[in-house]
Amino acid sequence: MCGRYTLYSSVPELESEFDAQFKDEIRPDAMYNIPPGTYNPVVLLGKAREPGISLMKWGLVPPFAESEKMGFKLMNARSETIDEKPSFKKAFQRKRCLIPANGFFEWKRMEGSDIKIPFYISLLERSLFAFAGIFERWQSPQGEVVFTYSIITTTANSLLQPLHERMPVIIDKPAYSYWLNPMNDDYKGLKSLMKPYPTEAMSVFRVKDDVNKAGNNQPGIIAPVM
Repeated sequence: MCGRYTLYSSVPELESEFDAQFKDEIRPDAMYNIPPGTYNPVVLLGKAREPGISLMKWGLVPPFAESEKMGFKLMNARSETIDEKPSFKKAFQRKRCLIPANGFFEWKRMEGSDIKIPFYISLLERSLFAFAGIFERWQSPQGEVVFTYSIITTTANSLLQPLHERMPVIIDKPAYSYWLNPMNDDYKGLKSLMKPYPTEAMSVFRVKDDVNKAGNNQPGIIAPVM
């Protein structure tokens, strides 16, 4: 799964990496401990078929949801069933997005106890990358419109298996436009992208328990514990 991640790259770095412009006047601050329920940059193709970056709320709320609270249950979408589940199927077909990130966290449960040790995972050759995601538009009974997203997960690679059985899907840059294109109905090809990222391209190390509290947001969160 993916329950926390980081995004501290600057706006110019984001716009350059994804060849896209921010659509919101609000610019995000550096975030070292992003939890579900917060608004974060998401890359998608707009009506003009040009990539743009908008702020969306983490935790997908399907159009049929009675309450926005449903999003907290749908922060992740399993790749194996994303084209079957009613909450995700239509979004996978036409509302795919990229979620910029610099890294993410996972917790290892100590055998025979409830103690969980936090670890930080990033890529060795790329400081900025993208999770595969889907998004939705939800309207409340009062007429408020909210855009939300979910991070797609797959089985963990051999590096992360000791921590957790799942990991987020990471999309390589050459596949950005292929993934984002809402007219692309090659669902078999799209699902082929949803595989574990190569072990040899990733780094993992233990970090302090400070990350356990979502309110802690400083660079030291991702400092390795020696």
